[in-house]
Amino acid sequence: MPRSSPPVAPDLMATLAQFCRTYQQDFLAAAQSLDLTGSHASLLCLLAEPRAMRELAESLSCDASNITLIIDRLEQRGLVERHIDPADRRVKKVVATAEGAAIAAQVHARMRGIHAALDSLTPARRRSLRDILHQLGSHPAPGTDPA
Repeated sequence: MPRSSPPVAPDLMATLAQFCRTYQQDFLAAAQSLDLTGSHASLLCLLAEPRAMRELAESLSCDASNITLIIDRLEQRGLVERHIDPADRRVKKVVATAEGAAIAAQVHARMRGIHAALDSLTPARRRSLRDILHQLGSHPAPGTDPA
């Protein structure tokens, strides 16, 4: 008979939820300080490399028409460009401009609350936290195909 794991402690779930709220608030404040919405900043921060519009919509959990509007606004500001994928001309990839990449870096740099929290940890504890978060993030959500 397989052993079932004990239920997750409510205090752990509450602590994770509070950290996520704090991170989101810090991220939104940083975005707004750069005259961006949270969605605009999130998209910019996803563009370390060119990404297909469909992939961006999935990453931001939004409709394809909504992702088009977000990209339109960022493109008007000169922060992103759309390019046809040479491997598949039906696919448009979004690329951060130099200014867009600089703004994405500024968003992260302005997240002072999160930086202060992480700076309070020793380097070894930061590595442990990174490893734990990586492990947690590598598990598929229930009801999704892990492949």
